[in-house]
Amino acid sequence: MEEENYKKRVDGPRVSDKVDTRGLIDIFDNVLEPHVAELIDMEMRAKNHWHYDYDSQKGGINKHWHVLCGKEKIADDWDFLSPIWETAKAKYDFKNRYDIMGFKRVYMNSHTFGIEPHMHQDDGDLTMMYYPILDWEPEWLGGTAIWNDARNEIDKYVNYIGNRLLVFDAKLNHQAMPVSRQCYRLRSVVVFKTWKEVDYTDNASGDRLDFYGKD
Repeated sequence: MEEENYKKRVDGPRVSDKVDTRGLIDIFDNVLEPHVAELIDMEMRAKNHWHYDYDSQKGGINKHWHVLCGKEKIADDWDFLSPIWETAKAKYDFKNRYDIMGFKRVYMNSHTFGIEPHMHQDDGDLTMMYYPILDWEPEWLGGTAIWNDARNEIDKYVNYIGNRLLVFDAKLNHQAMPVSRQCYRLRSVVVFKTWKEVDYTDNASGDRLDFYGKD
């Protein structure tokens, strides 16, 4: 396992400060056993589940494919995603490392050549993003950019590598980067929005929580 840990300080309140995760960026490789990662990759290719109706900014016009997979637990139709959360939670000791109690919701995003998702911040405390496509080619690009507070320079670029988990402070400006013309695959990720305490408070200025309604 390769593990990289990058941190920079940013201002802003958190629901819990028992573990200070402001500005945190963690990268974990080889998260799942190969046969489990292969199963998830295969299941995602087989399902016809995408909805082209979502934008990371409220009122935005640059849509991408999206599917909600559960709120606070993974829905039965998407139970093949469970090993991502359960394995990473135990393997990387989320409770002590991040003071993480669970996730608010889990969903998948995807885009192809010609789609350029917006830079944005997320609701919650930490965003956990898993890259499921195992045969992703480096020349296809499509990594994740973490931008500075001024939103005029990339602080950290994380390459898309299959079976990689990116964990970062939800209040960091970030962006799924475009893929190259040579890419013939959907650039897909599995995203867990997490909170530190049970009395989690939504941040309406972050990701499109209103998209899912109030139920």
